[in-house]
Amino acid sequence: MTIAKDFAAKASVAFVAAAMILSMIAPAAQAQSTEDLQTMINTLLAQIASLQSQVGVSSGAGSTSGASFCPYTWTRDLKVGATGADVMKLQQFLNSDADTRVGATGAGSAGMETETFGPATAAAVSKFQVKYRAETLTPNGLVNPTGYFGASSRAKANALCVTDANPTTPTNPTTPVDEDEDEDNTPSDLSGEASFDDANLDSADDDTIEEGAEAAPIAELTMNFVDGDASVSRLDVKLDTQSGTDPWDVFETVSLWVDGDMVDEMDASSKSDYQNDDMTLRFTGLDIVAMEDEDLDITIAATVKGGVDSGDQGPVVVSVPTMRYFDADGVADTVSGSGFTTDTASVTVGEAGADDEVIVKTASSDPDASTLKLETDKKSDWYTVFAFDLDTKDSINDITLNEVPVTVTLSSSTFSARVDDYELVIDGTTVDKLVGTASTSANGLVTELVFDVDGDVVINSGDRITSELRLRFKSIPTAQATYEGMTVKGSLTGTQADAIDAEGADTLETTQLSGAATGDTHTLRTKGAAVSLDTASAVVTKGDNAGDDYATYKIALEVTAFEQDVFINVDEAISLASGFSVVDSSGSAVAGTSTVVLDSTADVEGSSFKINEGETETVTLTVTFDSTSAGAAARLQLAKFIFGESDGAVNQNWMALPATDYRTEIVTLVN
Repeated sequence: MTIAKDFAAKASVAFVAAAMILSMIAPAAQAQSTEDLQTMINTLLAQIASLQSQVGVSSGAGSTSGASFCPYTWTRDLKVGATGADVMKLQQFLNSDADTRVGATGAGSAGMETETFGPATAAAVSKFQVKYRAETLTPNGLVNPTGYFGASSRAKANALCVTDANPTTPTNPTTPVDEDEDEDNTPSDLSGEASFDDANLDSADDDTIEEGAEAAPIAELTMNFVDGDASVSRLDVKLDTQSGTDPWDVFETVSLWVDGDMVDEMDASSKSDYQNDDMTLRFTGLDIVAMEDEDLDITIAATVKGGVDSGDQGPVVVSVPTMRYFDADGVADTVSGSGFTTDTASVTVGEAGADDEVIVKTASSDPDASTLKLETDKKSDWYTVFAFDLDTKDSINDITLNEVPVTVTLSSSTFSARVDDYELVIDGTTVDKLVGTASTSANGLVTELVFDVDGDVVINSGDRITSELRLRFKSIPTAQATYEGMTVKGSLTGTQADAIDAEGADTLETTQLSGAATGDTHTLRTKGAAVSLDTASAVVTKGDNAGDDYATYKIALEVTAFEQDVFINVDEAISLASGFSVVDSSGSAVAGTSTVVLDSTADVEGSSFKINEGETETVTLTVTFDSTSAGAAARLQLAKFIFGESDGAVNQNWMALPATDYRTEIVTLVN
């Protein structure tokens, strides 16, 4: 109902009542008894009350009867600018309680409710939130009322209006209220003669926003009042683009937020939205309540237009030159300039997707070098031979993957002859389809696989995910024994990283794609020895005389025999022929004399340490080294050892790959 219709209804009631009174007074004047006259008056009053109830006019003085509108259920959020019948119901509801009245007189007051949600209604909602703080503010982690009739406030109002036709009647709490309860749960209105204390304006956590960004924070305003509570009714927000660009060519809307709720929003896309062409937006009718001695935090956010011209992108300085507020007595004050805050906040408007990126990195789960068991008569199991991460560290937008290339390198044979199948598992999603076909080098050893992800994997902005290259190998028949011990490794080079096809706000360019990763080298065998490093150490022993210092190096291996017994000759000259060296940090040999001892937990059979099929034993190499160079710094590097299937056989090699896993630390021999 509009203000005009409401007035017309009340006028109609008054007119009808007057007519009834006149029609009844005339006969009453004709010598009727006092008793008859009283009966007529009582009848008239009952008819007037009936007419009043039909237009929502209370028979009480200056208040609206809850029975005239309750029970009622509000189904949507309401804020300044909202219109509709539910707004009038809300005003009637608020007016039914002296603590939450919209106003004492005028539009919105009891009997003068309207269908428009204005600043006075917002102020009444704030009073309602403070009165029922425990249900409307505290559960949401809020301290200050917002004036926004949202979910919590609506739920409380619905509970009161549905369960009780008169919300002014206290409801019985389910939990007894302690009289000394925290003040957050104590209903109260604004109080005191508030005075502005200070204000600070800071940049938002993220000082870059992209074209098309929605409600992105651009500044954080904090203010404080003393000697009473205050209601902030107006804020001026200035957007200085510094470069001469008009802010209305950049911004769609600018909004104010308190405790995660939007309290107001302004169109900022037209020159007419700004004050006197000075890039200032004026927010009025706010009624943002600040409690005495408590910080009021207001987030200033902006929605940026899509497709902002490159010339209009760049830094924007945000300032708040003026603020106006009211205290509990309705006394207003305007604070501006240095009396308010001279702080500024800075934000940069950039091209959509400018910060989006994909960085290839080594994954912590990349498998260590190992021996992969193949079969002589069937396909192998699936093996993860390489793992790498895709990091979207600074991306603002989610990244969609379309194509991801990887390389497989074999030491002999060809990819097609040795690899039966392949797949790339990206963050749990398996991709087994290629873009085109595998691309193999002329010698057949290096093959590039470009996996067709086709948008099936989306990396959330800022996340880092792991991808695993999995291979299944063809058999190595006995007749192809020459391929025993061949190696395989996976990699994703920098050039391939540039070739990743991914999209953020737009398709990522090569400048947004970087990094590289290379996996460990794995050995392929149908039988033999599976080896891993147990320990590696280096100790310097200082002699009593000059020149008699020496180093003792030890490398211990865990050796497992599979599909055969493993025999390692006890004579290190045979089993470790050219299999180790003492080198400096660059890998060059260091001159000196060495004493070598080979030992094992395995039993000795004939001239060999024997490791039975399926068992694991420790094999330890100890080298005592005396350098001929004073101050030499050196380490022990293991390259391989030789073994066989029987005592005295030396027809199989185990290679220490990667070499960096099979060496000691560097120590310095003084001499």
